[in-house]
Amino acid sequence: MKIYGNQTLLKQTARMVSAGREPHSMIIHGEKGLGKKEIAKYIAAQLMCEAHTGEPCGQCRSCRLIEKGVHPDLIFAQPNDKGNYYVEDIRDTIVADAPVAPNEGDIKVYVIPDLDLSVQTTVQVQNILLKLIEEPPDHTALILTARSRETFLSTIISRCVSLAAAPVTMQESGEYLQENYPDRDITEIREALEAGKGNIGRCRAYMEKEQYYNSVALAKNLAAAYSEGSEYGVLKALAAADGKKALLREGVYLFSEIVRDSCALLTDGEVIGCDTRAAEALSRKLTLSAGAELYDILTAAVRRIDANCSLSLVCNSLCAELF
Repeated sequence: MKIYGNQTLLKQTARMVSAGREPHSMIIHGEKGLGKKEIAKYIAAQLMCEAHTGEPCGQCRSCRLIEKGVHPDLIFAQPNDKGNYYVEDIRDTIVADAPVAPNEGDIKVYVIPDLDLSVQTTVQVQNILLKLIEEPPDHTALILTARSRETFLSTIISRCVSLAAAPVTMQESGEYLQENYPDRDITEIREALEAGKGNIGRCRAYMEKEQYYNSVALAKNLAAAYSEGSEYGVLKALAAADGKKALLREGVYLFSEIVRDSCALLTDGEVIGCDTRAAEALSRKLTLSAGAELYDILTAAVRRIDANCSLSLVCNSLCAELF
């Protein structure tokens, strides 16, 4: 089971397991695409491996079952098609099931991924889990993931081990792409690497031509039009995403990352967004204060999209604010 990057995090959990201090409740937080579910799966293997060394051996029955995704004691909670978890499902499949002994081995692990996407039931789910987190059976572990640690209630945070997933190096992203897309042209791999940087999930989504591919195109169009001072170009780019909430949100968010990168370039900081050239062009146009103001405008637009404001109004007001 190979994990790219985040070795400091995994060594921390390995030390806990090898010392017999297995954490029973964990939070893994970090932006989308950093591999939080894969990290959770790896930590589950650390906990469940029959060697009990803190490092999954990859050979025992538990490790093999986890690798195949069929271990009966590794349970991933399933949300509905909108990302919301049903409180009843969490109560029945996790809270009520936790006291039951594992089917195999010494421990069973429950994973609730992307809790931040469960907008309608985030608080209710955490309240349901609180008793289990406070008094976990010896044979259970619970792993929660979300983009931000702020998703979680203070009562949950104080009772869990918090683990921050971090971007990998560009070299590690490149290794992942070359190993998983051996038949792709090197130019395409470099393009995906530029679009995703140290976020392997983004790199993969770009290679697979998923929504992220179109979001990057939208962000690049917005950045280019803004750099040229073209109000029409910005409005045209936004109009192409009108009615497509997920695309509009991600595209505007990626544009805000380009703006952030332009400010970073002015202070010799690190560039992590999807288009370094666009950030360089903006850095020649913007001052730090103007960049910060632009960034605030874009993040406010993202918040309006999240609040289910009319997308047409968001597009029109954003264009007006930019110019």
